[in-house]
Amino acid sequence: MRPTLQPLLSLLLLLSCTPRAHGVFKDDAYQTDWHLALLGPALPGAAFFHAPTPDSRASLVFSLSERNVVAAVNPRDGEIVWRHALRNDDGSEGVSEGKGEGKGEGVLVKGNGVVAAALGRQVAVYEAYSGRLVWENSVAARAVDAAVAEDGRVVVLTADGAVGVLDAKSGDVAWMKKAFAEKSGEVPMKVQILGDDVFVASLLPGKKISSTAVGSVADGKLGAAVTLGTPAAVEKVSEVAKAGAVVSWREDSGRTLKIAPVGRLLTVTTVALPKDVVDATVMAEGSVVVVQFRSVDSTWAEVYQLDDKMVLNKAYSLDPKDTTESTFSISNTDAGSYVVWTLPTGETTLYSALAPSVLATYPAGATPLNAGALSGAITEVVPRSDGSSYALRTFLTSNTAGFRGDSHLIRNGEVAWTRTESLASIIATTWVELLDPSTEEIVEDLDVETHTNVAAAYVHRVKRHVHELIQYGPAWAEALPLRIYGAFLNLQTADDERTGRWRDFFGFRKYAVVVTAHGGMAAIDVGRKGEVAWKTSLVAAGETFHGIASISEIRKGVLGIVELSGNYLEYDAFEGVQIHREELGHAVRNTAIVDTPDGKAIVALLADGSAIVLPRSMSLSAPVYLVVRNPDRGSVEGLQVSPSLSTATTWTFLPPALESVTSLTARPPHDPVASIGRVLGDRSVMYKYLTPHLLAIATSSPRLSTASIYILDAVSGSILHSATHAGVDTTHPLVATLSENWLVYAYLGDTDLLSTDAAKGHHLVVAELYESPAADDRGALGAAANVSSLALAGRTKPHVFAQSYVFPAPVASFSVTATKQGITAHEVLAAVPHGVYAVPKRLLDPRRPVGRDPTPAEAEEGLFTYAPVIEIDPRQLITHARPVLGLSRVETSPSMLESTSLVLAYGLDLFGTRVAPSMAFDILGKGFGKIQLVLTVLALAGGCGVVAPMVRRRQINARWSG
Repeated sequence: MRPTLQPLLSLLLLLSCTPRAHGVFKDDAYQTDWHLALLGPALPGAAFFHAPTPDSRASLVFSLSERNVVAAVNPRDGEIVWRHALRNDDGSEGVSEGKGEGKGEGVLVKGNGVVAAALGRQVAVYEAYSGRLVWENSVAARAVDAAVAEDGRVVVLTADGAVGVLDAKSGDVAWMKKAFAEKSGEVPMKVQILGDDVFVASLLPGKKISSTAVGSVADGKLGAAVTLGTPAAVEKVSEVAKAGAVVSWREDSGRTLKIAPVGRLLTVTTVALPKDVVDATVMAEGSVVVVQFRSVDSTWAEVYQLDDKMVLNKAYSLDPKDTTESTFSISNTDAGSYVVWTLPTGETTLYSALAPSVLATYPAGATPLNAGALSGAITEVVPRSDGSSYALRTFLTSNTAGFRGDSHLIRNGEVAWTRTESLASIIATTWVELLDPSTEEIVEDLDVETHTNVAAAYVHRVKRHVHELIQYGPAWAEALPLRIYGAFLNLQTADDERTGRWRDFFGFRKYAVVVTAHGGMAAIDVGRKGEVAWKTSLVAAGETFHGIASISEIRKGVLGIVELSGNYLEYDAFEGVQIHREELGHAVRNTAIVDTPDGKAIVALLADGSAIVLPRSMSLSAPVYLVVRNPDRGSVEGLQVSPSLSTATTWTFLPPALESVTSLTARPPHDPVASIGRVLGDRSVMYKYLTPHLLAIATSSPRLSTASIYILDAVSGSILHSATHAGVDTTHPLVATLSENWLVYAYLGDTDLLSTDAAKGHHLVVAELYESPAADDRGALGAAANVSSLALAGRTKPHVFAQSYVFPAPVASFSVTATKQGITAHEVLAAVPHGVYAVPKRLLDPRRPVGRDPTPAEAEEGLFTYAPVIEIDPRQLITHARPVLGLSRVETSPSMLESTSLVLAYGLDLFGTRVAPSMAFDILGKGFGKIQLVLTVLALAGGCGVVAPMVRRRQINARWSG
C-alpha cells in the first residue's frame, strides 16, 4: 500500500500559516517599527516630584493621567522610567478611552519610597524606584481619596463614608470604620492625616461642610469625638476644590471664595473676589496656600500661611502681570518654602513663601515654550551651595487650543523637553500620499504629452529625455560609484534621507494625519519613526470642538475636513496651512467620499435633511448612497442623493425588540480585489459575492444577553446574512471588520449570563460570502458582468460559509492589511492588550474541514483541519516585546511594494510598522549577501575562463583523434 502524504501536507500547510517574524526580515525588527509611549494628560493634583528612595538626592516626576495610567518620568530627558495601567474592579486594565472628557477617577499619593494609587475599589502600592507592585487590594466601595502615613500605611476614604487603613507590607485591612452615619446624607470628599490622627472632610449638600476626626492611624481609636461643621451653600462635591490640606468653594454667585483647612479646627477664611475676577484657583502644599486670580487681561496671586492652629494668615500679595495664562506652584524643601510663578513662554520667577521678595528670575530661553494656556504646574527648587542661587525644574501641563494635556519641563526658564500627551486622544486619521520627486518635477511636461497627438508627444518626450540626460547625467554618473558602494554595505542613501513632501523609493514614507479629541491636527511621518511633521488646530482658543464627520485627501496634497458642527475646511497636507474655510449653515449628520469625473468629492448630509457636494465646484454624475443612524428611532437608514442633490430614504433597518444598534462597519476605502473567484484544489472556481456596498450592523440586547450581526447591501438595504449569539457579555462591544467578500468579528461569551453550549471566553467569528454553494456556478447572477444592487434586492442572497473560534484575548478593534493591488495574502490585525496581533486570513478559513483530515484536493487548496482555539504565538505580535498600552484602533495603507502594508495603531500609545503577510518577495533584506553574490559570480566567471580553453582543446583533440 502506498503511504499517504496527506498528514504531512496538512502539517506543512499549517506551518505555512505561521508568519516568520511576521513578514519582516530579522534585521528589520525594531528598525522599521517605532513606538511612542504616552500617558495622557495629568490629572490636576495628581503629579508631584518625589525622591524614589529615602536616600536619593534626585527626584522623579510621578503622575496619574486621565487615562488611568500611573507613571514615573525622568525629569532629565522626559523618558518614562516605568508606568502601569490601573486595574478596574473586574481585574482588567483601566485605560480609559481618549474621548477628551477630562474625567479621571483615580487617586495618586506619595509615601516613603512608594506611591499609592486607587481606581474604583482597587488600591495598589508601587515601589517608587522600579515600579514594582508591592501589594494590591480591594475595598468595599469606590475610593474617593487616599493618604500615606509616615509608617507606610495607606489610609483610604471610600464613597460610602468608610475609612480604612491598609498595612504597609501586605495591604491587609488593619481597621475600617465609618466617618459618619449612613443616613446622614453626607458625601465624603477628602481624607487628611495630621500627626497620628485621621480626619475626613465631607459635604452635606446645600447645608454644610464638615471635618470629622475618625481615629488614630495605628489602631483607629479616638480620644474624643470631634465633628466640626461650617455652613456652605454648595450642592455638589464637584463644586468643592481639594488642594493639600484645605478645601475651597465659591458662594454669593461666585463672588466669595471660602477656604477651610481639614483638621481639628475648621476655621474658614473668606476672600472677596473683585468684580473683574473671572476665575480663582487655590493651590496648597504643606503650610503654604496660594490663591491665583485671573481677570480678562491679567493674573495675580495672594499667598497664605497655615499656622499650627490650622488658621490661614495672609503673607503677601503679588502684583498683577499682563497675562491670563500663567500658573503658580509651591515647593517645600528643608531650606524653606517657595512660590514659583511661570509664564506661558517659560519665564519663571521665584519668591519666598514668607515675603514677596524676588529670589531669582529666569527669562524664557532662546526657544520659548509658547504653550498658550497652562492648566497646572509643579516645581522642585534646589538651593545651591552659594546660598544665593537656585536650580528650578517646573513640570507643566499645557492647555493649548486643540492640544490639551501636553507636558513640558522648564529648567531655569529653558524648555528641557516636551511630551505630546495630547496624541493620546486621537479620534480620526487619514493617510496622505507623499510626492514622487521623479514625476513632480516633470508633471507639466507629462501633461503636455497627454494632451497632444502621438507624433508630437513622441518628439516632445525625446527632447525631454535628451535635456534630462544633459542636465542630470553627469551628476548621476558621478554619484553612481557611491550608490553602488552604499548598496553593498547597506549604507543610508540620499533617497533614504528624503524628508518633507517627498516620498522614498518604496513608498514607506507616508503622513498619517490625525485629529485629537480637542480639535488638534498633526501629521505623523510613519516612515521616520513617528516624527510629527506639523501641528495645527482646527479651533481657536476657547472654542469647543464637536468632532469631525470625515477627513480625507480630496486631491493631491489637499485635505478636506468636514466638522460635525457644520464647517468645511481645506488644509495643505504637507505644511498644515489652512487654505479654505466655509460654513455650511447646519450641523452635519454624515459624509461620503465619492469619485467624480473631476476628481474626489465629499457628499455631506446636513441636519436639515439637505445634501451638498464639497468642494462647491464639484458635481455628481450619478446617485450617491449614504448610511445614517437615527438616534431618535434607534434605526439605521439608507439615503439616496441624486445628482440634483435631492435626498430620499431608500430603506430603514430597525433592530428587533430589546436590541439596539452598537456599531456600523463598511469595507475600507482601499480594498482592491485581485480575483473574483477562489480556485479550488480540483481547478474549479467558487465565485465571491463582491459588492463595494457591504455593510455590517452590530446590535446587542443587555436584557437578553445576546449580540447580533447583520450584513446588508447599503444600496438596497437587503439583509444578506444575519447571526445571533446568546450568552454574550454586552458590556464588551462586538467589534468587526469587512474586506472583499468576508467578515470577521469578535465578542465576549459568558455562559454565566445564559446557559448555552458555547464556550466561555472571547469568540472570533468569520463569514465568507459566495454567489453559490457550488463551484463553477454563479447562481442567480449568471454570466452578468455588472449587476445593480437595486435590481437584485430580495431576489437572491449569497451563500455564506461561517466558522467560530475561541480567541485568547479581548479585541479592541480589527483591521486588514492593505496592499496596492490586493494580490498579497491578507492578515487580520487585532488590537489586543499590550500589542497588535496578526492572524493570517488562511487560518480563519471557514471551509477548514471539521473532525477529519483534508482531502488531497482540499490540502492542495491550502485547507487544514479545523481547530477551535487560536493560540497566541508571540512571533505573531507585530509589536514584538514593546510595552504598548491602550490601543483602540489599527489603520493600514499600501506601500509602493505589493508585498508590504503600512500599519499605524493608536489609542493611548502610538505604534507604526510595516508588514509583509506573504514575506517581502519584491525586495532584498539588508542581510542579503550582495558581496558574496558578486564574488560567486566573479569566481564562476574566472572558473569559466580557466576551463573554457581546456574544454576547447579537448574538443579539438577529440575531433583529430576521431
